[in-house]
Amino acid sequence: MSHYFSKHQTKESNPQTIEYTFKNKQFKFETDTGVFSKDHVDSATNLLLNHISIEDNQGILDLGCGYGVIGITLATFYKIDLTMIDVNERAINLTKKNTEKHHVKANILVSDGFEHIDKTFDHIVTNPPIRIGKEKLYQLFLNAKSHLKPQGILWLVIHKKHGALSAIKYLSTLFDVKIVTKDKGFHVLACQNTLTI
Repeated sequence: MSHYFSKHQTKESNPQTIEYTFKNKQFKFETDTGVFSKDHVDSATNLLLNHISIEDNQGILDLGCGYGVIGITLATFYKIDLTMIDVNERAINLTKKNTEKHHVKANILVSDGFEHIDKTFDHIVTNPPIRIGKEKLYQLFLNAKSHLKPQGILWLVIHKKHGALSAIKYLSTLFDVKIVTKDKGFHVLACQNTLTI
């Protein structure tokens, strides 16, 4: 069985278009079976987007971009150097369609985590794939550190019942961690790359 974090999708394609409104701007995203939150933009991603603080002319990595919500939304409101990656080939194809539809320029590629990433960023933003398991998830956090510039920030959202508190404890060994907001069990974290390990 394929999951949204599988490279190849075996579920039959069933494309659809969903709507998402952010700061009075309406987006229409093409989605499909076999991608994360295909029927709507999930509340965790929306919460994360509402609390990210970035500036123009910064390098942003949308890690596990799915069909492109985070990167496209940020690029609509900021002038950024955007890279979007996902292990899921179907998700990447959707991201390419959605960036084109919204006139967003981005470097888009299939990558299992940081497998094909050889640069550093001012910000890495992710609604992380919790279901890959704790070991792989924490390895992703560790790899994020080496792909951030000094003072760069890893932004993520994680629910208490999905291990937010233990994740914060681990992340605090790598980063200066700030809990930006909490809502209905979700924690939005800003993890700044200031600690050396």
